[in-house]
Amino acid sequence: MWLGISLACAFISCGVLLWGLFRPLWARPRQDAVLPKTWWSPWWQAWIEICRPFFSWRYRLRLQRLLRLDEIQIEVFFARQCAGAMLGALVGVLVGGIWMGVIGLGLGFYLPILGWQRRLRLQQQQMQYDFPFMLDLLTLSLEAGMGAWMALQLCVQHLPDQALRAHLQKVLDELRTGVPRDEVLTRLANQVDLDEMQAFVAAWQQSLDMGVSLGPLLRQQAQQRRQERFLRAEKKAMEAPVKMLFPLVTCIFPCTFLVIGYPLVFQLWHAF
Repeated sequence: MWLGISLACAFISCGVLLWGLFRPLWARPRQDAVLPKTWWSPWWQAWIEICRPFFSWRYRLRLQRLLRLDEIQIEVFFARQCAGAMLGALVGVLVGGIWMGVIGLGLGFYLPILGWQRRLRLQQQQMQYDFPFMLDLLTLSLEAGMGAWMALQLCVQHLPDQALRAHLQKVLDELRTGVPRDEVLTRLANQVDLDEMQAFVAAWQQSLDMGVSLGPLLRQQAQQRRQERFLRAEKKAMEAPVKMLFPLVTCIFPCTFLVIGYPLVFQLWHAF
């Protein structure tokens, strides 16, 4: 118990010492992370500043490629990793000693990456589900005589409040600030990293560069995406019996055999 308290005090002392050493480096003007206004926001911002000097450029680029976050969000994520590592190390030391503290440090540092990757997979699945509806809205708006960007704005207003809507809203915001169109579309394709979005961006750029009508292209893509969604649902339905086999064999079948076999064994035991 006292060892854990002493280690916690040592962690806090090291953090304060490092904050004092690297404070001149943080005094330069820099864009801070946008955090929600809560009572702990100043403390969290100070923790981000403490962790920033230990955030190497190599690891920064690796996280950006892996998690597809911008410059500010990636610093907040690294601060969460450091906080998780310290908390995991402290809990591990209190529970099982130094080696458990080392294991807890590693788990606390890398579990946020696994959680974020799972979140990205769920977002991609939701975007694949919403993509045909988005293409249908764009096609109807374009065939009604609206411009490309006005149709995209109308589509954003009627899409569900999910990840796809957030990405398209970000595209509109960047266009309003004067970012070039090709750069915005390329960034959208890289951030989403879906084959559906790659094809959509390619068709959009081809239409704007060559003057080709975008409506028929989007209608054809909407039909294709709807067929792909149906095939994915059919594949999951075919995989369901295989996934149910393990719990059936390990949980349900033994209990069933136990209920059926116990009276027989009981009668045979008393008969002989």
